[in-house]
Amino acid sequence: MTIKDLVQKYHANRTAYLKADYNETQLRTDFLDPLFEMLGWDIKNNHGKPTNEREVLVEEALREDANSNTKKPDYTFRLFSERKFFLEAKKPHVKIDSDTEPAKQVRRYGFTAKLKISVLSNFEHLAIYDCSQKVDKDDSATKARIKLYHYTEYEKAFEEIQKQLSHEVVYTGEFDEIWKEIESQLKLSSVDDLFLKQINEWRLILGKEIHSHQNQLDEAQLNDIVQSYINSIIFLRVCEDRNIEVYKTLLNFADNEDFNALIQKFREADRKYNAGLFNHALTEEIITNNSSAFWIIIKQLYFPESTYSFVVFASDILGNIYEIFLGEQLKITNEGITLEKKPEHIDRDIVTTPTFIIQDILRETIAKHCEGKTDTEILQSSFADIACGSGAFLLETYQLLHDTLVDYYLKNNPAELIQTAISTYKLKFETKRQLLTNCIFGVDKDYNAVEACKFGLLLKLLENEDNNTIPTPALPNMDANIHFGNSLLDSEKTSAENQRDINPYDFGATKFDVIVGNPPYMATEHMKQFTPLELPLYKTHYQSAYKQFDKYFLFIERGLNLLKPNGLFGYIVPSKFTKVGAGKKLREFLASKKEVEQIISFGANQIFQDKTTYTCLLILKKTEQEHLNYLEVQSLKDWKTRNIASHNYDSVEFEKLDDDGWTLVPGNLKPIFESIESQSQTLELLIGSENIYNGIQTSANNIYIHTATNEDEQFYYFQKDGTDWKIEKELTRPYFKTSSGSDNLNTYRPFSPNAFVIYPYLKTDEGIQFVEIEQLESDYPNAFAYLNHYKEALNNPKRDIKPTPETENEWYRYGRHQSLDKCDVPAKIIVGVLSQGNKYAIDYYGTLISSGGTAGYCMITLPEDFSYSIYYIQALLNSKYLEWFSALNGEVFRGGYIARGTKVLKKLPIRVIDFENETEKELHDKIASLQEALIQLQGQIDQNAGNQRELIPLKRQFGNKKTELNDILKALYNLGEVDNLIPLISELYAAH
Repeated sequence: MTIKDLVQKYHANRTAYLKADYNETQLRTDFLDPLFEMLGWDIKNNHGKPTNEREVLVEEALREDANSNTKKPDYTFRLFSERKFFLEAKKPHVKIDSDTEPAKQVRRYGFTAKLKISVLSNFEHLAIYDCSQKVDKDDSATKARIKLYHYTEYEKAFEEIQKQLSHEVVYTGEFDEIWKEIESQLKLSSVDDLFLKQINEWRLILGKEIHSHQNQLDEAQLNDIVQSYINSIIFLRVCEDRNIEVYKTLLNFADNEDFNALIQKFREADRKYNAGLFNHALTEEIITNNSSAFWIIIKQLYFPESTYSFVVFASDILGNIYEIFLGEQLKITNEGITLEKKPEHIDRDIVTTPTFIIQDILRETIAKHCEGKTDTEILQSSFADIACGSGAFLLETYQLLHDTLVDYYLKNNPAELIQTAISTYKLKFETKRQLLTNCIFGVDKDYNAVEACKFGLLLKLLENEDNNTIPTPALPNMDANIHFGNSLLDSEKTSAENQRDINPYDFGATKFDVIVGNPPYMATEHMKQFTPLELPLYKTHYQSAYKQFDKYFLFIERGLNLLKPNGLFGYIVPSKFTKVGAGKKLREFLASKKEVEQIISFGANQIFQDKTTYTCLLILKKTEQEHLNYLEVQSLKDWKTRNIASHNYDSVEFEKLDDDGWTLVPGNLKPIFESIESQSQTLELLIGSENIYNGIQTSANNIYIHTATNEDEQFYYFQKDGTDWKIEKELTRPYFKTSSGSDNLNTYRPFSPNAFVIYPYLKTDEGIQFVEIEQLESDYPNAFAYLNHYKEALNNPKRDIKPTPETENEWYRYGRHQSLDKCDVPAKIIVGVLSQGNKYAIDYYGTLISSGGTAGYCMITLPEDFSYSIYYIQALLNSKYLEWFSALNGEVFRGGYIARGTKVLKKLPIRVIDFENETEKELHDKIASLQEALIQLQGQIDQNAGNQRELIPLKRQFGNKKTELNDILKALYNLGEVDNLIPLISELYAAH
């Protein structure tokens, strides 16, 4: 059948179809199913996709008088298990082109589910709605309507409809491109933000009310009670939309301000659900005194004050809201009750894990664990998140296990299933309950997160149920599954007096089949600030707690140790653990065990909304692996649609993983990487590791480093703290102060120092010697006077002078003695440690530079009688080839800034020249001369700033020579067409 045939079929009998007795079920079978099958959708799952990844979820058509608030969308169209749009069906008798109610209904569905668009159709018309906007009571049928097609237009507009709604556009990722503008609007007014704002308002009004009656409660008790009441009300309200409770029961209590009825409802619910959700310690004292807050909250959960449709309000959306909600707490202050960020979240955003990432991790772990297992084996397996937060991973885990068991029973024992629609099934409630209590486990150190997690799982258990399918009492108690405690420490590692503050959780002999999650990312300085009792214990008990480690290191180590043999582990973590110095011991731990199955890096792609973090999926298996599989995702669209070619994967032998940093290369670029390496020698081997070094460290730059106001043959003149000083030039050295102005460090800008540093050292035949205080006072009285003036600051123990001074008169020594003799050489390359290309300047002034982590500089000096030109080395370092290698070895920061300290520089491959070969020598000389010419041209450009007549031809010359240099570098490496595959790091990361 074609679209023309379908339209003719409708048209031929249209009068009958428009009558009131032609119902929605018939319409779906006769017209909507065929229409969307023509758009490529497998409505009936004829291809037999697993339940968890079925393309279309179809709801059984309900009786005509069914309450729209307890009715789900008729069709859910998905990309694997991610909802993309709803289709709501109405019989042709309903005038969907002008009737406001169906329009508001489908928009509320879409808005609640955070979808870009949704569709409304009675076949007479097909309407597409923008679902990013909140739905208001007085909205017309045309509000937020993007398209309206009459059936007579279907044939002509079919290609246009395909481009918007077809299976192909969803499964190629084009769907998100088409509706990109709506996505940006979604971020501005998402259901998460709206509901979170509402919940926070409820917390405040309820907190104030409870505290006014119960002012003896402390902050923790107040927060717990408020959360408990809000959970109870939301739970009952969700149950109303799901047909488990009578619709508008709560609203009737609120309209009548019936205290007793609400209390009675809580008691009935406690008996009915029996999961501790309604066991409120203060019910009578709070509600019967004055419960205006309860009535406000309840009324705001119904349309039009509430725009949500709780029947599609996914547990993961509630989980995301709670995740952010838990970053704040009620505070009791002199001014009253306020809502403030928890200390550990001040200046730190809470990020929620996107559902597609959770599902990716579960596909690599839980789905693989369940392959080939029976229902009994699955129901005896254990799945855990040991930093579960509000339970996002556990909710998705439960859903995947549910769907996996459905598929198992369809093949092996269909009698264990309940059919809910055509080709659609669910587990019996008792099996679902068994699945939850047997298989799902979580731990978190935030008590309120634990309560939110239990709450979400219990709501999840009730999905697709109604009053007829649940027993009494319906819900299990989740206290044995979701635990409040610190999963990184157990009791025996914690002293008796610190047990309460640390709250260690004892796993005992418990091991898990699968552990998944997104552990907290918390730097050492934050642990020192917020959990000072825990930090020393981590350092004692964890191999990975090395130097400035991050908390997620510990969760990786702990998780791997908690797995059963052959168990699986999947986390999303920052990818920098593979490179940074602090990750050395974690890398040793992982490489020695050979239990890393795969690392999937997202490269420059940003996974967390409004947060720049370069992340990867880390998949471990508790058995020795032959090798590590590595993938770098270049296109997030291709990843989401699973359009990744096998050649993008690379297998890495564990023996080749260096503890100093793992160099992981995308599979499709591995031949290029190996070709460059085979032609090259590392910079360290070529020039010697001693010639790659850090800058000086005075440990008091504000005292030693100055810009001269004047100078003569003997002295520099300068000001400090409002006082004029002069200092003997003999005790100074030229210095370069970090600048973002016209003198900033740049590969092509002729370099010159822009300051001087006071230098209490002399160059002698025996090397660099410290100027003793007697000589300082007698021979350099101005330097002595100045330094003595700041003696107290220089003598501060925090300066931590190394090696430790042998006398009490060495207080003006630099903090470190490093690099003093190395800096004063005829020529050297100065490198900005944290930089984005073009940060390799040549210094001919013997300039001193400061080291200091990613903020400082390091230097490269070429050996005497060295064959290679300094300009050749500079040109290669600055090329796209070595910029790529820098990014592979060094940590990459926002905007493409790469931490290229000495460790990274030493590993960079320098193309070896055979100076006996005339062609190679010519290439070397040409590269060197072009590089030198570019620096001279840049100098002329800087000198003529503002003079366009001179600048235009100079810039053209510069551009031409730069192109020529790039062409010769291309010839030097001789990579052929694949040369173009080397990513331009500045472009790759700049967009993020």
